[in-house]
Amino acid sequence: MNKNELLEYIDTNSTAITIFKDKVRTEQEAKNKKRQPAKRWNEAKIERTVNKFTDDFIGNVYDKIYKGMKANRNTSSQEWIDFLETNEILDDLEESVSMIDFGEE
Repeated sequence: MNKNELLEYIDTNSTAITIFKDKVRTEQEAKNKKRQPAKRWNEAKIERTVNKFTDDFIGNVYDKIYKGMKANRNTSSQEWIDFLETNEILDDLEESVSMIDFGEE
């Protein structure tokens, strides 16, 4: 399973990605309102930023799962799915994402 397949699997079987994107988008929109009017981002720039954060997030999740299950390039998608289900990764991920706070410190 590659990162895109993992993203698709998580997106299909969990609300973690939707929650994550909503939180990032809300934070980016709040930051944008604080910018000077001439320096405010348009919606496309905000969406690109949301997508970048999501790509980075999935990359980190993928790397941790990859190491946790000791995967290699020959590990089948079904082995990935079995690992995710056996270890309740999606439930834990969803819970973790719901607790994320992107607020400024």
